[in-house]
Amino acid sequence: MAKFSTGFKVKVVLICIGVIILLAFYSYFVPDTVRTRITDAQMAKVDGRFMIATEYRPFVNYDAKYRFKFNSGTIQNEAVRLKGKEAKIRKYGWRVPLLSMYENVVSIKEVK
Repeated sequence: MAKFSTGFKVKVVLICIGVIILLAFYSYFVPDTVRTRITDAQMAKVDGRFMIATEYRPFVNYDAKYRFKFNSGTIQNEAVRLKGKEAKIRKYGWRVPLLSMYENVVSIKEVK
C-alpha cells in the first residue's frame, strides 16, 4: 500500500471542508421557487421590512442592495393583491427561527 504524507491528508480534509461550506452557501444565495397560498400580507413594515405569511412558511420582503433588488414595495403590493390566492414565490435564504431569519422574496407571480 502506498503511504500518504501528512501534508497530503491535511490538504484533502481542507478541500472537503471547503466544498461543504460552498455547498451550504450555494443553498443560501441561489433563488428557489415555491408554490403556495398567501394567507396574509400588509403594507406596514415590521422592523423595517415587509412580512408575507403563506401556508408554506412566513417570508420577509426587503431591499437587498447587494442583489440589486430595490422593488420590495412593488412586490409587497403584489402580495397584498394576491392574498388568499395561489402564487409562485421566488425566494432565497434560510429560515432560522432561533435567529429570527426569514427567506427574502425576490418575486411573486399569480398561479392561473
